[in-house]
Amino acid sequence: MRTHKAIMQLLQEAQTERRCAYSRIPSEQSALQRRAQTGELVNTYRGSPSLYSDSSYWNQLTPPEQTLHIAKGLAHAHPDWIFSGLTAATAYGFEHQWCLHNGSVSIATRHHGTQRLHQGLKRVYMPKAFAHTRRDSATGLLLVSPAHALIECAHEYDFRFALPFFDSALARGVTVEEIIEAYGKSHHNIVPVFHLLQQANPRSENGGESLMRGTIYEDQFVMPRIQVSVKDPKTSSEYRVDFVWRLNNGRVVVAEYDGTQKYIDPSMTGNRSIQEMIVKERERDDGLRRAGATEILHVTYPEVIDRVPLHLKLLKAGIPQRADTSTGMS
Repeated sequence: MRTHKAIMQLLQEAQTERRCAYSRIPSEQSALQRRAQTGELVNTYRGSPSLYSDSSYWNQLTPPEQTLHIAKGLAHAHPDWIFSGLTAATAYGFEHQWCLHNGSVSIATRHHGTQRLHQGLKRVYMPKAFAHTRRDSATGLLLVSPAHALIECAHEYDFRFALPFFDSALARGVTVEEIIEAYGKSHHNIVPVFHLLQQANPRSENGGESLMRGTIYEDQFVMPRIQVSVKDPKTSSEYRVDFVWRLNNGRVVVAEYDGTQKYIDPSMTGNRSIQEMIVKERERDDGLRRAGATEILHVTYPEVIDRVPLHLKLLKAGIPQRADTSTGMS
């Protein structure tokens, strides 16, 4: 397709600012649309204005980055928009599952009710949140407060998907008092927020572990201790275990969340090969057994998302459910 200097400039400026491109000039809008029809560009947001990004550039972005690119494009066009919910939580850097991103963004509104003009934009009734908005230094977006973003996520997502937001937020310095105060200025039901605050723990290392713990809670299993330090009596090596249950019958069950990154991310593997990582894992398991672990469960992200494999592993390991009082934790 013929080079269009104005379009190239729009796209370049947008990429430099890490946002999606748009134009209010009809001829340029038509040029952007034509390029999207050929696949050269991606139409990332079909609204007012429509947003676009270079296809190869867009496909290299993670889902959270894509959401922020859309939000920053809209903020460029609508400087007074205040972003909320998942969009704000993403801007604040709170841990969560990427599968929650569906190409839409959330903004706060003073108008009563939650309205979707189209699938790409969700307007959330949050009139009292306007007094607590802030300009995010990292993204430049105007956001509801972290506490208001958490409350919205608590009502938008199932418990197990909302827990990572809360764990991460507490680890980043958001306080329970701030969340409760923000709730008092919202129109939401307190129950989901209360349950999340009961179980939230800033010691959770990542969103995957939080998701697993949230799934354990939803499936009514006795909750484990997390991030427990143990020492191998033979080698004196110290390990930090993701989840530990010490059962009344004397058994100690350990569960490790095995995200795929631990095998492929150089920052986590120390540039070791997968085979070396497997050997290290076996050595770790041997050390945990010497330290008292009766059984060691390795759980993957797909098993947590599916939830049935995780459920069956916990049942097979003898982890009691909260409705069952015949066994439990000491």
